[in-house]
Amino acid sequence: MSHLSFGTKILGGAAALLMVLLLVGYLLPAEWEAEAESTLAAAPDRVFEQVATPEGWRAWTPWPDSGVVRAGPERGPGARLDWDDRELGSGTFTIVELDPPRLVRYAVDVSGGAMRTAGSITLAPAHGGTHVVWRESGDLGRNPLMGYWARSMRRAQSAELAKGLERLEALVTGVLPPP
Repeated sequence: MSHLSFGTKILGGAAALLMVLLLVGYLLPAEWEAEAESTLAAAPDRVFEQVATPEGWRAWTPWPDSGVVRAGPERGPGARLDWDDRELGSGTFTIVELDPPRLVRYAVDVSGGAMRTAGSITLAPAHGGTHVVWRESGDLGRNPLMGYWARSMRRAQSAELAKGLERLEALVTGVLPPP
């Protein structure tokens, strides 16, 4: 007969299960990749104007309502937005590379490196408009809970990128997307 009470066995089993879940989460990859593409009804130079500067990004991507400061040059490598928001934390968005009018590379650093994202937007003329491919990849760090989150990032972030491209098209064409 066991010396452990039923309650002790339940608590011990729950603790063991939690340890296994945390170990699996730690072993899961923390890296993720996402992509969205669309053909926008606007010329590549018009689209490039909105993606080549941090201020352009503020017009079509979500940003905190307060605490956003532009730093560095107005456009090109080193141009950036810094934010410090009570709800979203602190971070930096930096343009890393420009190859007008075809490519913008950027980096996002959230909470002092707790989460890093690298991204690119590639533009190509297409049927009187611009074919846009937006790619992102990131690392959520070695937090055992983030391994589980990273597994869902491809789908979730790809959907967010697609919404961003819809907002970008609405901005560059002046046509609001359907609700």
